Amino acid sequence: MGNLTGIKNLLFDFGGVIVDINKEGAIKRFKEIGVDNIEEYLGEFRQKGIFLGIEEGTITRQEFYDELRKMTGKNISDKDIDSGWLGFLGGIPEYRFQLLRDLRKDYNLYLLSNTNPIIMEWAHSDTFTTTGETLSDFFDETFMSYKIGHTKPSKESFEAVIAAGINPEETLFLDDGQSNLDAAEKFGFKTYLVDQTQDLRKVFEK
Repeated sequence: MGNLTGIKNLLFDFGGVIVDINKEGAIKRFKEIGVDNIEEYLGEFRQKGIFLGIEEGTITRQEFYDELRKMTGKNISDKDIDSGWLGFLGGIPEYRFQLLRDLRKDYNLYLLSNTNPIIMEWAHSDTFTTTGETLSDFFDETFMSYKIGHTKPSKESFEAVIAAGINPEETLFLDDGQSNLDAAEKFGFKTYLVDQTQDLRKVFEK
């Protein structure tokens, strides 16, 4: 990309940009624990039903566990349910951590993610990196859907970022979903569509 003139802030999506996403892995795990109709709930960029509820913060983690057990009619343990969500995570290439460290020298770094407390518990644990750093060590501020009460591409999710004092005109938003980028552009954000197989370093080469 190269031309980052006037950009002071970098706003990253989490899944598909920072961490590789493996939707098939999540489907496989949920099926293994007995959620037979899981495909009806897991979308490419946005979930449905109680899976959307936990990401928008309209239901708590405990309510999600209880509702899933009720929905399937099976006594699935909390830990097994967590393992379904964690099946989404395809790993983070080591270079991305270094890239974030390097970028922080020149930019303010922010995160805007459709996510839930189960995945964020992992991201804030000492297993997130081999160095013991957690997600919050890499960003100035994070905007999680379940905390702000909205998922992308809703306008409210971008309004939450702007309300924190982040100027869209000075911000590059990197996401792997075109509909999210389209929504951000209406607010004046500069945008970049990420493919998780590409080397993110290339985006920032002068």
